[in-house]
Amino acid sequence: MSQRPNFLVFCVDQMQSYCLGCNGHPEVKTPIIDALAARGVTFRRGYCNNSVCMPSRATMITGRTPRQHGLLTNGNSLSTGIPTVTQALADAGYRTHQVGKFHLQPGGGWKGEATDSAEAGARWSRGELTSLPSPYYGFETTDHMHEHRNWLKKHHPEAVGQLRETYYSCGEAGRLTIPEELHENHWIADRSIDFLNRQAGGDPFFLFCSFSDPHFPFKACRPYSEMYDPATLALPATYRHREDGCSFLDASRVNIPNNLAPAEAELREILAQTYGMITHVDASIGRVMAALNRSGLAENTIVLFIADHGEYLGGHGLIKKMVWPYEELWRIPFIAVAPGGSSGICRTPVSLLDLAPTFLDYAGLDPLVLDTRGPAPAERLPLPGESLRPFLEGALDAPHRPLVMEYDEDFHEKALCRLRGLIDGDWKIVLYAGCEDGVLFNLAEDPRELHNLWNEPRAQARKAELLARLVQRLAETDRFDTHRYCGA
Repeated sequence: MSQRPNFLVFCVDQMQSYCLGCNGHPEVKTPIIDALAARGVTFRRGYCNNSVCMPSRATMITGRTPRQHGLLTNGNSLSTGIPTVTQALADAGYRTHQVGKFHLQPGGGWKGEATDSAEAGARWSRGELTSLPSPYYGFETTDHMHEHRNWLKKHHPEAVGQLRETYYSCGEAGRLTIPEELHENHWIADRSIDFLNRQAGGDPFFLFCSFSDPHFPFKACRPYSEMYDPATLALPATYRHREDGCSFLDASRVNIPNNLAPAEAELREILAQTYGMITHVDASIGRVMAALNRSGLAENTIVLFIADHGEYLGGHGLIKKMVWPYEELWRIPFIAVAPGGSSGICRTPVSLLDLAPTFLDYAGLDPLVLDTRGPAPAERLPLPGESLRPFLEGALDAPHRPLVMEYDEDFHEKALCRLRGLIDGDWKIVLYAGCEDGVLFNLAEDPRELHNLWNEPRAQARKAELLARLVQRLAETDRFDTHRYCGA
């Protein structure tokens, strides 16, 4: 690349890494994403740093852990004063645009409507809001998913009843009758294509194309809802494994019954609809990629495919997302294609914390810093992630710091959760506040996480080492956002 590259980021909601043909799934059809993987680097061990939407998405654009950016749980808002990589790019001359799902402010709220949220669905339904503020967390322009609802109301009111139901009340499987061309995925692709068509010969751009699928409710539209026969689909290998070996997690199976996987017949329908949604997203990405190629911009555009977090999807007898730290939830699809860059499979653990340093690095900005509050360089705080550029340029086995895991949740009174964990090479260790035991897995020996080694005598030395390293990484990635302004 002879000039500053463009960035095109495809993000999906709640998709585990395994559900891609290029990652070894024998049933899910993802030809477009597989083609991207063949051209670039597939991070087989790409992870989120928080396992629910809002904290994870805030981490993507701030480059900071939830403790650092302050958006710890769903149902809160990211402070507009937090520096973002999108604003840094806009300040450097990039055109920044996002399409689809944002979720940096509440969309509704299980404790009541967030009346001050720019993303509150009820405010859009009443006509109180028709667009997001500009700029919005560094995005100069936006096409929010609520605009799709307004578009349907105006042009296809008969289809409004087929809109996605509220996530918190509808987790069951079903089949949408809305035509494909009226589905949100199609609208998101259309708006992304419109943006690309306006960029030829202009400034470099950062386009974040964000799909709500395959998040529950598990409902695809035709032809994707009929594409997979539930009766023929294989159940997850750990579907019948219900022993966590951790007192907090064992109690959670009683306290959070909504996360327990249903009987086989219903789970097979959930799988069929989820796979259909994934294939629908794949086709929509294909439309955007075709437009990118037609525009002549592809040769200078870095393309990424990521998810905000995973989905149990029947693994370990669970569905959706919550407190269990299994790979189905924490490991995400993570593919990057850099023109003129390398291709292959990287097995080094990386995370969403690494996105911001990567964007800054390729844009010719400081890849270690994203903080403009202080006038002096010494007052700017280093980012906890690392640029992925060495991997994309051929060093597929480059060293990388251990990854920190966080999850703070008060959604269920009986399952108040404060999770802190570390992924260090082949090892994963997870602690829960108020719980004397925890989780310890050797992922090389036990990739399905069937044997918790927390109390195993042979693993005690390794556990002590990992606990010390976890404390170190938590200290390195904690908040430090109150600058000294006097000597005492």
